[in-house]
Amino acid sequence: METRINIPRAFKELFDNQYRYKVYYGGRGGAKSHSFARALLILGAQSKLRILATRELQKSIETSVHKLFSDLIQQYNLESFWRIKKATIEALNGTEIMFKGLKYNATEIKSTEGVDICWIEEAENTSEHSYETLLPTIRKNGSQIWISFNTKNVTDPTYQRFIVNKPDNAFVKKVSWRDNPNFSETLNNERIRLERDDAIAYAHVWEGEPDTRYSGTIYSVYIERAREAGRVTDVPYKAGVPVITAWDLGKQHGTCIWFAQMVGQQVRVFDYYEAFGADADIEELAKVLNGKGYLYGMHYLPHDGVHERLGMKGSISEQLRLSGHPNKILPMLSVKAGIEKGRSLLKEAWIDSKACSNGLHAMMHYAYEYDENRLTFKPNPMQNWATDASDAWRYLAQAMEYKVQPQQGLIAKKQVLYSTQNKIITPTRPKLGSLR
Repeated sequence: METRINIPRAFKELFDNQYRYKVYYGGRGGAKSHSFARALLILGAQSKLRILATRELQKSIETSVHKLFSDLIQQYNLESFWRIKKATIEALNGTEIMFKGLKYNATEIKSTEGVDICWIEEAENTSEHSYETLLPTIRKNGSQIWISFNTKNVTDPTYQRFIVNKPDNAFVKKVSWRDNPNFSETLNNERIRLERDDAIAYAHVWEGEPDTRYSGTIYSVYIERAREAGRVTDVPYKAGVPVITAWDLGKQHGTCIWFAQMVGQQVRVFDYYEAFGADADIEELAKVLNGKGYLYGMHYLPHDGVHERLGMKGSISEQLRLSGHPNKILPMLSVKAGIEKGRSLLKEAWIDSKACSNGLHAMMHYAYEYDENRLTFKPNPMQNWATDASDAWRYLAQAMEYKVQPQQGLIAKKQVLYSTQNKIITPTRPKLGSLR
């Protein structure tokens, strides 16, 4: 019995093999995910393929597109050909569909061989670091990379890579609800309501225009203002000036580190590093710190730096100190108070646009959770892929606490920081200098 799977005409180029990159983007209701999954089922049935379905953050198989594929297989009664397994989907002809997250699985991604088609779903969240890891891995002759995303910010790596700077071997197409022949009446009513009530929000949500409102985001407006002021630029390391670092600690969720210097009274954030899994072990991180060749002043850790963990000899703070890197534990501070300090730092800091791009990308997406029932934002930020870098930023702000006085430049507050030996330091700030 022949099964007919329909795909909107707008996605016919998915079957054109002349392109390495096939990029579809836009607003809600454009049928991007369903069309990609249907096309991959068709191609996977026609010939033996190795397909990798990925996204920036995939904490479990339930957060992948595994369910979408499974639902389509059941919808079209394809269970006799496709075998739905817990972590993969396999076909009788040998086609295999795998599901992996990008952010926390760099080692697994690098070791994935022989991929014919890689689909990056929700690619608006994909970091530059993830692209640098993934793209060289998809190296089989004739291999393709499919990318689907809803437009978010023009500064996002995906938007810059494929919309602003379109590769020669890429097919790029913007799609919308108009391209979806199965666009439901319920969704259309939602679309019409938003178009009537909020034209700017409508342009972003349904027409796929970049988000100019940054609704619910925590740092994005401040980062954009820093860009407009020219403070997100080339910020070099200045030899001879001590470097301070601020850390957000984690192994499963990753460890993120910001590197900064005080030059005159300028806060210069010139580097950023993140590591996951085994790469986040203190021994490995110490090697990274040493390899950068910076003159370190002090490393600042959050309150959980004093905790001991199973399988560890001593706390993270102690391990870091024994590796030759002195550190201090920051006092506990509420997330709300820390965010305000983070915003204040963004008002004055100079940030390297390239070395810090992954951290800035995460911070642009750091946002409050939306309460669908009360139609308002909740008081706490969402815990997702953008959290680690953003938490590390507020720790940096806490470590370099200051306030701006009119016509007086930067005036340091008396800030008390506690080391593991309970010693007290009171940092001071020199006068404002120029960036050089």
